[in-house]
Amino acid sequence: MDYDLTRLGAREFEHLTQALALQILGPGVQIYGDGPDGGREAEFRGEMRYPFPGSSDCWSGHGVLQAKFLQRPRGTKPDTTWFIGQVRKELRQWANKDSKRGREGALPRYLLFATNVVLSSDPVQGGLDLFEKAMSDLIDELKLPLEGFGVWHFDEICRYLDQYPAIRQTYAALTTAGDVLFKLREVIEGSASELGELLTGHSAKELATDQWVRLGQAGESDNQRLPLADMAIDPFSVSIGEDGSHQVGFTVRRILEHGDSVLRPSRRAANHPFIAVIGGPGQGKSTISQLLCQAYRVALLSDAHARLDPETARIVTEFQNQTPRMGISLPAARRWPVRVNLSEYADTIAGGESVSLLRHLASEISKRTSDVTPNQLRAWLRVWPWLVVFDGLDEVASPQARDAVMEKINDFVIDAHSVDADLLIVATSRPQGYRGEFSRQRYVQLTLEPLSADSAISYARQLTQARHKGDPDTAERVLQRLQEAADEDLTARLMVTPLQVTIMAILLERRERVPQQRYRLFNDYYQVIFNREVSKPGPIGLLIDDYRTQIDHLHERVGLFLQVQSEGVGDSDAIISREQLSRITQRHLKEEGYSDPDAYSLASRLVEAAMHRLILLVPKKGDSFGFEVRSLQEFMAAKALVCDDLSRTIDHLRMIAKSAHWRNTWLLAAGRIFLERPSFRDRLVNLLDEVQASDELSLFVKPGSMLAADLINDDVAARSPRFLRTFTKQALELVEEPLEEFQQLSLGEAIWHTGTIDAPSRAAIEYEISKSLAAGGSGRVNTLLLLSGEWQGRPGPLAYSTKTNLERARDQSDSIEFQMGIKILQNDFLVSGINNGTIKLQNREWSEVAESLLHVSASGLPDWVTQSLFGVGQVGYYVTEAGERVAVSMSQQPVRNLFEAMSYPGVVSLLVDGARSLPVEEWQVHHKLRTLCLDYQERIPAGKVLVERSRQFFDLTDLF
Repeated sequence: MDYDLTRLGAREFEHLTQALALQILGPGVQIYGDGPDGGREAEFRGEMRYPFPGSSDCWSGHGVLQAKFLQRPRGTKPDTTWFIGQVRKELRQWANKDSKRGREGALPRYLLFATNVVLSSDPVQGGLDLFEKAMSDLIDELKLPLEGFGVWHFDEICRYLDQYPAIRQTYAALTTAGDVLFKLREVIEGSASELGELLTGHSAKELATDQWVRLGQAGESDNQRLPLADMAIDPFSVSIGEDGSHQVGFTVRRILEHGDSVLRPSRRAANHPFIAVIGGPGQGKSTISQLLCQAYRVALLSDAHARLDPETARIVTEFQNQTPRMGISLPAARRWPVRVNLSEYADTIAGGESVSLLRHLASEISKRTSDVTPNQLRAWLRVWPWLVVFDGLDEVASPQARDAVMEKINDFVIDAHSVDADLLIVATSRPQGYRGEFSRQRYVQLTLEPLSADSAISYARQLTQARHKGDPDTAERVLQRLQEAADEDLTARLMVTPLQVTIMAILLERRERVPQQRYRLFNDYYQVIFNREVSKPGPIGLLIDDYRTQIDHLHERVGLFLQVQSEGVGDSDAIISREQLSRITQRHLKEEGYSDPDAYSLASRLVEAAMHRLILLVPKKGDSFGFEVRSLQEFMAAKALVCDDLSRTIDHLRMIAKSAHWRNTWLLAAGRIFLERPSFRDRLVNLLDEVQASDELSLFVKPGSMLAADLINDDVAARSPRFLRTFTKQALELVEEPLEEFQQLSLGEAIWHTGTIDAPSRAAIEYEISKSLAAGGSGRVNTLLLLSGEWQGRPGPLAYSTKTNLERARDQSDSIEFQMGIKILQNDFLVSGINNGTIKLQNREWSEVAESLLHVSASGLPDWVTQSLFGVGQVGYYVTEAGERVAVSMSQQPVRNLFEAMSYPGVVSLLVDGARSLPVEEWQVHHKLRTLCLDYQERIPAGKVLVERSRQFFDLTDLF
């Protein structure tokens, strides 16, 4: 059969020819990796099995294989002309003694070309004859000592793929022409080939389900469906390269390009086959996963129009037509895409039930097609490339559940490796509470960037045009208002995620301006949706209007209940049952004085309304309810936490202040205080200091200072300079700390912003930075990292002092702090040459570090505790000219059973005291210890304690 070699691209075509060379020429072939190869994809020496296997005419000696790939064939004649031109160019380079090829490359005895160009065999004018004539003429003209030459052209490579099934199978997803799933029996062997029709049907069904972006996912009451192909955007992301460079690019495009490589362990050269996408609330992580899966489904089905129903064929065509607007191309590798909602999977394996990922996937796939077994999927994984999206690790808040999920994911990766699977994994998480569970040894980490003003307006244009297709005047009016919002500093800072832009666009349909604070943005949006429901004719609109207070209370209590529930083991996928919803409603109505029969009757009517949609509450799986977007759930939980009682409100916020799971809720609650409870503001400020000083662990990791930085970034006090300066002072306590990457970014953004808009804050920032730099030690390292990271090259009032401080630090360039602070790159801690010298890394086990620096053996801790804390990872060092050893690298692999180990008496004190006693040379060890402590503190469950201590106020305890 013929194969579509153009889908391979230049890189994979080279890899294909290398695989064929090993198979055809024999064991004397040396393969060259990616990068400059001196015109060689492979080199061979000695006796070959070519061109006539088993005969005395086989090649013997030194030979070179060169691949010539034509990306866009135009026809046999122009393609042949192109190839002959490439051949002539190569031979002249070999013959030119002044060229790099001529100087460095030993002229081979044999030269073999491989190309995807079709070379016809017509006598005289055929491509093969033209090739042989060109070679012979040039050999004579250039006096080259070639004894033999050959070419593997399109037809010959196709025959080789027919002949060698292992190679054919490896590249089948890239080379199979036409309806790939229909032709499975022609390109792969074994029982997996029988899955073709079944998987075609499953892909078509998933394609239809995922074709929409529903505005209900932003809380829009009409749940208007807009085509994903019309609405999807490809956000920018940043990754840190192995050389420490910051690489910026479009997220989806980068993932699709990476997926166009063969990622089998036996074939790939890359150390990082997988990708982790890290982004905050509303930044579009789930939409990215939806877009990726849809792109691969369309790629699988794009050549199967004859076997698709008209609706599926329409979806495929529309998506294909929109890819240029999205800035992406359909993937060349037609991977089989599956998406795993990690919160749902966590609930599946809760309680210790051993449900492997393959078994879970088989169960989910079987719900929409014929029964599929885990063994069938394992066979399919062995022979066909996959994309697996693990979406929403952050929604698995329970430490035990998260450990169990990560264990199953790692088991799946090991199993995939054992069958040499061509596997691309994309995982998503919020940064809060994320501790590198997706190890940088396996995953490239892409951190989503906030939308730029241009990107926000571009997305808004797509949204308004799609939402108001029949009303261009309204679309233009809303877009103009959004443009005005983007031109104002405070509102522009609220247009940094797709969710926020969507909410703004809906608000601006009925008003001239949008709020300038995040809590108010959500609150005003809720009121708009509420009023829109009230205005609808019929009994539900009347019911909502008459019982506004009760519906507000219901949303707040359900939001709080679900936020508490999703923190527990087995409840990551937060939903509330019909019976629980009814009980919450009845209790409140009875508190309002309704009789039991009336409370029951009215509660039944409200629950029935929720079956269709009640403002932001929507029906979920089974007979249950929830919010479609977690940010809206967190917003309602925040409203529930803030009441008219100052003492009670502060107690609520105190109990959840240190938890990563509750961070967004806490910030929204603080926003409500600043907007609706101004008399509570001073008490909230004092709470940050109390949280910071509440115990030994908090004094070490400083959660109050981190909350202060987040409050600045939320613009909670943007119109209150007194509080802004207080938050700045509190946040500045972090300047001397070795922070996690996202914390350092948040702190840097916060104090840069306050220093830009408020002169007294700027003076405090400059003083604190100068003091930290002068003090030396680890504080100087951390401060230099801050100055040399996000701040460099920015305009603004702090730019001059930043430049001055860095220049002063360079005057002390012989100090170890300067060397580490400038050369150590945040998070990866990789060093690329100090004093232009070559650094040789040495490693020793983390357990050895713990013993020598922390004296763990003398601590009396049980073996299981020390193994959990110190049994994983290595510390890297470079050796200075004076023979000193300085830490520069630390494995970020997460520690198993960390939560249980950290809970053991004496562990926290051991780590905190040890970190405080470390010299600056052990800066990375200090960072590691702080990370362990922070991870532990942020994962301590807070929700159940909250509802238990406020039992009478919330009245939710018996629902869990």
